[in-house]
Amino acid sequence: MEVPGKKRDPDLDKGSADATVYCQPCEEGGKRAVAQGFCQTCEEYMCAPCVEYHKRLKMSRNHILLSKDKMPSFYPSTKKSAIGDTDYCNNHPKEMIKFYCPTHGDLGCGDCVVLDHRSCKVDYIADVAKEFVTGKSFRELEPSIKRAEDLLSGFISNVKELFGDVKNQSKVEIDKLRKFRAEINTYLDRREKELLDNIEKVKTEDENALTALKTDCELTKTGLEAMRTELTSGDVSVNQRYVASRRSQKELRRIYDNMEKMADRTNARKYQFTKDADTERLLGSKKGLGTLDVAGEFRKNIPVPDLSTVTWKNEADINVRASQDQETCIIIGLALLSPGIFLLTDHGNSCAKLVDATTRTVTSRLELPGMPWGVCALPGDQAAVTLPDKSMIELLSTKEGQLSRGKEIKVSSGCHGIAYNNNRLYVSYVSNPRIEVMTLDGHIISTFQTDDGRQLFHDPYYLTVSASTPPTLYVSDHTAHTVHQLSLDGKVLREYSDKKLAYPESVVAVGPGQLLVCGSGSQNVMLLTERDGKMAEILGHKDELAYWDTVSFCPYTRTIIVVIMRYDSLKVFNAN
Repeated sequence: MEVPGKKRDPDLDKGSADATVYCQPCEEGGKRAVAQGFCQTCEEYMCAPCVEYHKRLKMSRNHILLSKDKMPSFYPSTKKSAIGDTDYCNNHPKEMIKFYCPTHGDLGCGDCVVLDHRSCKVDYIADVAKEFVTGKSFRELEPSIKRAEDLLSGFISNVKELFGDVKNQSKVEIDKLRKFRAEINTYLDRREKELLDNIEKVKTEDENALTALKTDCELTKTGLEAMRTELTSGDVSVNQRYVASRRSQKELRRIYDNMEKMADRTNARKYQFTKDADTERLLGSKKGLGTLDVAGEFRKNIPVPDLSTVTWKNEADINVRASQDQETCIIIGLALLSPGIFLLTDHGNSCAKLVDATTRTVTSRLELPGMPWGVCALPGDQAAVTLPDKSMIELLSTKEGQLSRGKEIKVSSGCHGIAYNNNRLYVSYVSNPRIEVMTLDGHIISTFQTDDGRQLFHDPYYLTVSASTPPTLYVSDHTAHTVHQLSLDGKVLREYSDKKLAYPESVVAVGPGQLLVCGSGSQNVMLLTERDGKMAEILGHKDELAYWDTVSFCPYTRTIIVVIMRYDSLKVFNAN
């Protein structure tokens, strides 16, 4: 550990004969008294009265005081007054912050240095503070803060818009639910009325039939009583009685015939209400009326400035070579996972790596079964990597910042570029050049290969899905020196080219209407603007780079990362 040591008082270094150590508090008050003790906490020499007063004060009564025979024999290089305006240490509240560790970016006291930074080269704040606050790094803080404020303003604006989206969505979906409920209520009311009307109809018909039967029975019974009266009357002659008897016999036969029919009429329909099986299942279902399904998400793009108006500053490279690497790194694929975190494919060492551009370190490395090429981020802490030599796509987990292998998807030979959108993978092939659209299980949905019988691509090494609405597919065609734009169902929309772009490699969407294209032959990075269909060089020969292959962009930090063929480091450019 390299920690600046304490130096002798300048007067002593001048060879002064007076090596007496004096009380520092008294000197600051314009007096002079010989020191009789030393406060190790305050780093001050004190005379006897000051020592006693120091012991009585509440704020200093627990300080470590050394007697005259144990106190250091020379002054510290920096008095307490020079460091007294720093803060107290978070880890050791009784100690003042005196050191900064550039390796870990930590501020701390002397105890922190001994405990946590023993092997680090630390800065003594009193020695470096003045130079720092008058230097370049301090001056760059303000524009950096301004950029962060602008980003946060964009986030706040996006959040406000999302509040509106959430509120409007709630209203729309509630209206749909209540409309459907009203339709169900109307349907149930109509079916209830139909069933009630049927019940009333059957009831009325049966009541009418029974009333008619009862009336017929009562009339017939009245006729029988009249018949008996006529037959038993003593006021008629024998001949009349004979006639009445014969008439009664005939009438009785008719009555008996009618009573047989009455027996058939002596009934009513029996019925019961039977629950509809579908409706009964609905009542028992936990999904009655419907369900609330997640159909996607509202996503507001990170505000990205017009990159054609931005100037770029070349920062220090990021070394991505790991101790396990046996060969020079050949970084072919590069994808942004989260703010400052990139996933790259090292073709030369058959591995994938996670790189934190903020700490400038490789945080995870994963051996792969083949030599990887393209890479894209997937939802849920996942990513997909193409392995052309193995004719497969490897799904990776990036959970908790560590890489691990997942499912393998067998594909045709020659797979190279890969992109993702809405549960679909878009994979480019240089053998029999084409684009295949497939599910995450590898089921091929469609293939883009020709347009009106004309071969679409020559060497489609890379592709990406734009951030525009609606999204479209961009494919860089290496030997055709062009970038193709297609709809997601394969319709050719446009073809882009520029005399400054030769042998395009990676193409990456950086925001709505803006894409970066890396020209390996032209050794530059071009900005493609959807609005006017034009390209403009934003990085090139002036940046003293050659053989550029892959590019990526982080909208959070406004950083462009460029990969150079057979180079163990990433080139970093920050927006000014």
